[in-house]
Amino acid sequence: MTGTLWSGSIGEGDELRAEPAGVDVRIRSVQVHDEPVERAGPGRRVAASLPGVDRTSLRRGDALVASGAYPVSYRLDVSLDELAPIADGARVHVHHGTSECVARVVRAGGPYAQLRLSAPAVAARGDRLIIRDRTTIGGGRVLDPAPPRSLDPERYRLLDTGDPASIVRAIVRAPVRRADLAARALLMEQQLDAGLEAVERAGEWFYAAEWLDELRAAVRGRLEDQARRAPIDPGVAVGELVPAEPWRAALLPFLGFDQRGGKAYLPGAAASLAGREEAAERLRSELTEAGATPVAVDDAELAAYLESEGLLVRVGDGLAVGAEAYERARAALVEECERAGKITLAGFRDLLGISRRPAQLLLERFDADGLTRRIGDERVLRRAAATKPSA
Repeated sequence: MTGTLWSGSIGEGDELRAEPAGVDVRIRSVQVHDEPVERAGPGRRVAASLPGVDRTSLRRGDALVASGAYPVSYRLDVSLDELAPIADGARVHVHHGTSECVARVVRAGGPYAQLRLSAPAVAARGDRLIIRDRTTIGGGRVLDPAPPRSLDPERYRLLDTGDPASIVRAIVRAPVRRADLAARALLMEQQLDAGLEAVERAGEWFYAAEWLDELRAAVRGRLEDQARRAPIDPGVAVGELVPAEPWRAALLPFLGFDQRGGKAYLPGAAASLAGREEAAERLRSELTEAGATPVAVDDAELAAYLESEGLLVRVGDGLAVGAEAYERARAALVEECERAGKITLAGFRDLLGISRRPAQLLLERFDADGLTRRIGDERVLRRAAATKPSA
């Protein structure tokens, strides 16, 4: 493979990538003016030997780059230098390095435009282009080698004339890693580090303060709405509140809510009966009178509130017992299992003096809680089950 080295250096043993072909290569040897060299620098005409690479997998215009160091894109934001007027929507031939492809010009105001390419290109900010129709009609300078599709004149202006801080502010909104920004090929390493001082940081993530403010306001609005609609259960599952993005764990502490379990709450918020005290008292009385026999609970919100307060235990779909009755049943089961080593459904039923179905529901809840383990028709305490020898 031959070409002009635009930047960096290349030498024997380097592992690079041919883009936009997407082919990984290893440099076996390098020559400059037909003379072998250990390493060649920028501006030199270089020939590189690429063992094991099929010639047909590469094409004219492919560039050797460090893996992940440059974006591959079907769009280029550019500043045009027109020899003849270039109309919005014009189809032109774009020459970049030794590559050529057809592109549609989308004007963005003044000298700025987005070139929407018919084939992917690998470029860096500052690269020069030639634009031709039947003849050369202008040139251009790359402002962003992998831009969004939207056209923002202020963003173009900052990319064209701004300092590193302005450029970083123009491209950073939602959280992004430094390595991902470096791969945009917009700024040199030192420029990027200087520019990142202009945005916020949480661990490895960089983001715009305005983005965080908007997310924080959206989160608070969702929690306030939940508190108004369901004061008895004012929490919202964190997974519903904040998208499951890689940055979520790093940014959660900055969103201004309390987290208890898997739910988010407004700071200081607590469940409130909000005028339903009588209904709660009636349900508590019903649970107390029923003892270890489950009661049907139709009000899911009220049941959730009493459960969060430690007053109710669910033992089936829409069924519950009072927490005190549950604890008495649990203690009786543990005592019997420690005495006899095991218990059956019939034995547990008789122990509590209840019918078969309530006894079965309680035993299934004990299984789910990890207290017991079912072996055939018998239950044993799980700690005993763990040490019981196998048959």
